[in-house]
This record gives sequence, C-alpha cells and structure tokens, in this order.
Amino acid sequence: MKKILFIAPHSFPIRSSESICNAKVAYCLAEAGYKVDVYTCADKSTYPADKELDHFLRTSPNLKIITVSPDYVLLKTLSPLKLLRAIVFNLKILLSTGYFYNGISIPYLIYKKVEEECGGGGQYDYILSRGYSTDLAAILLTKKYGVPWIANWNDPFPLAKFPPPYGMGSETKLPFFENRIYKEIQKRAQLHTFPNPRLRDYMLKCFSSVSIDQTAVIPHMALSKISPSRSIERSVLKLVHCGNVKNPRNPRNFLAALSSIKEVIEGKNIRLECHFIGGVDDDIPSFITNNHLESVVFLHNNMTYKKSIDFISKCHVSLVIEAECEEGIYLPTKVVDSFQCGVPIFCVSPSNGVLNDIVHSFPVGYFSTNTSMNSIRSALLSLVDDYQNDELPVISKETVPSFFEDAIIKQYRNYCD
Repeated sequence: MKKILFIAPHSFPIRSSESICNAKVAYCLAEAGYKVDVYTCADKSTYPADKELDHFLRTSPNLKIITVSPDYVLLKTLSPLKLLRAIVFNLKILLSTGYFYNGISIPYLIYKKVEEECGGGGQYDYILSRGYSTDLAAILLTKKYGVPWIANWNDPFPLAKFPPPYGMGSETKLPFFENRIYKEIQKRAQLHTFPNPRLRDYMLKCFSSVSIDQTAVIPHMALSKISPSRSIERSVLKLVHCGNVKNPRNPRNFLAALSSIKEVIEGKNIRLECHFIGGVDDDIPSFITNNHLESVVFLHNNMTYKKSIDFISKCHVSLVIEAECEEGIYLPTKVVDSFQCGVPIFCVSPSNGVLNDIVHSFPVGYFSTNTSMNSIRSALLSLVDDYQNDELPVISKETVPSFFEDAIIKQYRNYCD
C-alpha cells in the first residue's frame, strides 16, 4: 500500500471552502487504497465548524489525521510579548533552515511534527501539499528523503502575486527570503497541480523555472457520497449564492438586473426568491430596499458546509458572482458544490474566464458578464423562460464526470502509482 504524506493546514476541521476541498481529496485517496497521513492545523476560520461532515470524512480506516498547533502564526496579529517570542522563534527557524517569511512557523512546525512521528518523513512514497503554509515542510522533507513532492495550488501563490483587484500581479517582486523559497519550490516539486488551465497558465508566468510538462489540471472535487437529496418547491423559482459578496465581489449589477425584470416575472405569474448566504457590504440591505427587492432577495448568515449544500439542493439554480477583473482564473468551490448537489449554475463573471469556459463546454447553466447589467438581465430572462418551460439544465455525474471523484482519483493514480 502506497503511503502519502498529505500536508494541508486547512483540511480538518472543516470550516472553510479550502478545508472541504482538501478533506474530500484526502478521504477519497484513503478510500482508493492509499495510506494517507494528513498534517493539518486547528482552523480558526470565521465559518461555523461542520461537525457532521468532518466526522464522516475522517471515517476511512486508511486515513490518519495529525493536528499541529503553532504558537505563532502571523506576526502582525500578536501582542507585544508574544511578538517578541515569535521573533526569537522565527530567528531560530532562519538560522536552522535559511528561510524566513511572516507565518513560516506553521510549515516549520509541521515539518518538526512529521519528523517526530514514527518513521519520520522517509516512510512516505509521496508528499502532497495543498495550499499555503506548506512550502517549507515539503522542501525540507523532499530534500532530506528524496520523496517525490506534488504541490497543489488552488489559488495563485503567494498573495502578492494574485492578479488585481486581489493582488499586484504575476510580475510582483518578492522580498529576498520569500524569493529564495519561491525558487526552491520550483526546483523541488516534481509536479504542480491546478484546478483549471487558466490558473495553471497564470502561475507558469510566476513559476518561470517550471515547464507545462511538470503540471496537471485536477479540478475541485464533487463528492457523490455527500450529495444531498434533491428537494425543490416547484411553485417558487429559487436562486442561492453561497459565500460572501463583499468588495471586490459586487452583487449590485445582478440586483439591479433582477429589479429590472421584476415586472416581467410577475407578469408570467412566477414567484422568484434569491438567497444570499454569507457576508455582504453594509450598503446592500438598503440597495435591496431601494430597488424594491425586499420580497425577492433574502440575506442569511454563514452556515456550515453541510447546511449550505442542503440549502443549495433545495434551490433551482446556484448563483456565482465573481469580482471584476481582466481574466477570471479561479474555479470557485461553490461551482463544484452546485454540481455535487445536481444544481445548475448562473455565473456573473468576467467574460474572459474559467466560468465562461465551463458554461460553454458543458450544459450546466447560464453565463453573464459581471460588468454589464444588460448581459445579466438577458441571462436572467433565459433562466426564467427555461424554468417556465421546465427546461432548466439537468446536472449529474454523467453531465460533468471530470469534476467527480472517480475521474479525479484516476488522475492521482497516474502520478502516485
């Protein structure tokens, strides 16, 4: 049985989109016959802990979860006394490894924990790192033991290299020590995986020493075992958006477009509800009121992942609103959550981007440009017509097989067997 060291600070407990992404992969690899040791951290995300799904995804007998609890995370968040201790600790890391950046204590303590466990890092056949705060641990372990390292990037890395409006772009210069570790990542990782081709192509601008042959595209996973039962009320057309729509995401064009077709909807004798689960900017409640959408748009607090997918499964369409940018390089996890629930998507996204690619490659829903109220209005009218004619897209494992666990684990087998 092949043994995998799975480094994912955000995985267990399940409290965020990143953690559910990573936990599903770990669980499915374990169920596929790999021995998987997950090194994770106590996630202090603002999202509620999902005890039900967390318990289920821990149940594979091939899965072992080791929690690392760093004392010092981001220096700017610490009290003066803890800051002094953290500086001393991080100086020790610098002297020991030659690397330093704000937050380096997390991967360093993961590395130390791996070394403390029975057999250390040399017992593994592969290292899979997923997300931030994994780099130093993977670098030190693959250098010491020669274990092949597969690095996964669900977002650009690091934060500074995000494209605007989130970051400063792929050409951003990194500080000395961060640049050293950036070069080492490119040198040491055997394979880099990304959830879509556009993110891969963007990161290849950053990873100048990595060739396309050293990359693979593996989407976020829709896990059929946790697909909720589909249950919709035919008399109400329900849309739902899971996740915050705070700046730089902007729901105002969508809300204005929705307001503009309110009379059309009422004229067709259709009742429509649009639910937003998660944070919104402070002005959104008044924007809803000013656009006479109080009886249409409903705001909800954050929910656990299980409650949110149960909510999605009771809706006709899952709404996805992205930030305005030159190119959409992200695959939002809510897209795969929608597929997992058998629900079509309605995208309000950059015209040049991943979601436009998906909607035009698979019969999964509707696309509109997030900078154009007319584009959104037109797509909404198409949605309403399809609903009225009982012609909404039908989503299943057969519709989008590449996003489900069977196809994704098959890809991992290509690299781990």
